[in-house]
Amino acid sequence: MDRDAIARGVRRRQAQEALDFEREREQTLKEQIEIVIGEAEGPRIDAAAFERMSASDVQIVKAELSPPGFDAGDEPGYIEWDDLLADEPADLHAEELARLNDELEDCRRRQQAFTAFLDALGP
Repeated sequence: MDRDAIARGVRRRQAQEALDFEREREQTLKEQIEIVIGEAEGPRIDAAAFERMSASDVQIVKAELSPPGFDAGDEPGYIEWDDLLADEPADLHAEELARLNDELEDCRRRQQAFTAFLDALGP
């Protein structure tokens, strides 16, 4: 029984599982970044496209992409999201993009480390 080969095999599996996880995490982070960019830039992109469309087509697209939300304006203590953000100077999309990009950088660095470890384990 070659204990070194067994230990190396276990470590290889563990490192490969961690690497696979980080690759999946990277894909998820990329998708989250796309969603945030879509939320930030979507209204501007929509407005430009709507200018070149018929009013009836615009209504159809708006209904699908911006469905009516929960109307709780009559509820006691209800505060509109836009009212909360009105006094907020920070660009929340920029903050979220910065956070996601930091996570993405960390994820890629971890992938690099696990790949180096797998290479260092040898065959």
